[in-house]
Amino acid sequence: MSKSDEELMQQFQTGNETSFVTLYERYKLAIYRFLYRKLGHQARAEDLTQEVFVALVEHRKEWRQESSFKTYLYRIAHNRAISEMRRSEHKVMIEADNEANTEKVARVATTGISPATSAEQQQLQIKVQQALTMLEKDYREPIILREYEDLSYEEISVILEIPVGTVKSRIFRGKVELKRLLEPMLTTNSDQVRKPPNVGSPPGISGNVRT
Repeated sequence: MSKSDEELMQQFQTGNETSFVTLYERYKLAIYRFLYRKLGHQARAEDLTQEVFVALVEHRKEWRQESSFKTYLYRIAHNRAISEMRRSEHKVMIEADNEANTEKVARVATTGISPATSAEQQQLQIKVQQALTMLEKDYREPIILREYEDLSYEEISVILEIPVGTVKSRIFRGKVELKRLLEPMLTTNSDQVRKPPNVGSPPGISGNVRT
């Protein structure tokens, strides 16, 4: 039976580096997806994914058992993304991917729209990603965490440091706005889909940490 995130993190805190590698493999793609959809830029998302796990290594003693490891990790990712956007006065750059999770948001935001072919579905996925990057960040991030990462309202509340009621309200309003953005896009041409990148190997723990 596989160990829980919390068990692995406890072991890592006592010096078990194998436990860190397991956590990295378990969460690297999820953190990349979150950062990519938040920033809309592949290279930045790749770099920040590495930075998140470097920060986890450097601040591993700060995690406390009363909070879940998942919310702790996503909180690090959220803070890194906010810092990146502020530092570079980042403007969301629209790219698109063909990950299966995009279909979930497409279903949520396009009730009644049924693409007849796989090509049409692919185009819809691209447009959903484009519309997602156009949302205000207050709406975009809760939707990403809920619909892509399957986090609970309570977990999102902890990560974003806002009340659960605010989380629910922003998700509802965000879905309404996402559908509004999608409607005029459904008749336009889209750029070619890009595959999600290989996030790579875990950052070094002792001596080889990327900074």
